[in-house]
Amino acid sequence: MPDQSKLFPDHRRLSGERYTIETFRAAYDLPAQEAKRLYDKFGPSKRELDLLMRARKNPAQFLNF
Repeated sequence: MPDQSKLFPDHRRLSGERYTIETFRAAYDLPAQEAKRLYDKFGPSKRELDLLMRARKNPAQFLNF
């Protein structure tokens, strides 16, 4: 069994559009340090970063009650 700590994020296949760190920072008007932290953690996928930022803005839309 592979080491679970090494499965994220390399195990995910990136497809679709990608942000550069600067375009991501500019799109959401983030401080450079916060943009880098999120980009490093979640990768360059535009789809995933946009979803993350939507969830940060309005977490209730992702909760099922």
